[in-house]
Amino acid sequence: MTLVQAIQQVRSAHIDRENWLFIANDAVELCPTSDVDFGVIDFDEDSDREVFPEGFKERGLYSTIDLQTVEDCIGWADRLVGRTDDLAAADCIRYYIRFDAFPQSIGAPDPPPWKETQARLDREFYDRLGAEDASRPCRSEGCTRGSVQFSVLCRSHHFERIQRRPSPFAD
Repeated sequence: MTLVQAIQQVRSAHIDRENWLFIANDAVELCPTSDVDFGVIDFDEDSDREVFPEGFKERGLYSTIDLQTVEDCIGWADRLVGRTDDLAAADCIRYYIRFDAFPQSIGAPDPPPWKETQARLDREFYDRLGAEDASRPCRSEGCTRGSVQFSVLCRSHHFERIQRRPSPFAD
């Protein structure tokens, strides 16, 4: 079945609650006409591996999201466009499978790479620490900088203590 046909089945509530959505190929390529199916995932008790429904591996299908998440994606897409829209639901499902998040809009661009996001969050945290007070020296051994408000450390050492990794900043 196609992704749009699967969405229509979910809308008609003819799917067993234990089902997962299986898709062929990579989620990047997922589109309304992609080959998909629903199936229940079993586990091999000896190896603790997923056991796919019969014939799914031969079709190149692999498990992605559970039925509840499919329903949530469909509902999210319908709210975004203000009506029932299977193509919008397909777009939302594709985005969710790729990024484990709901898009802000239909056709939303990919979120920035994690490295970019991490750098932005680090800078925001570092800047919120405020100015260093030279009259209160940083207590990190060998540091000649002042400490920030509500800390005994300079911005760089406070960052390292809280984030548990080296500070990328020296200012």
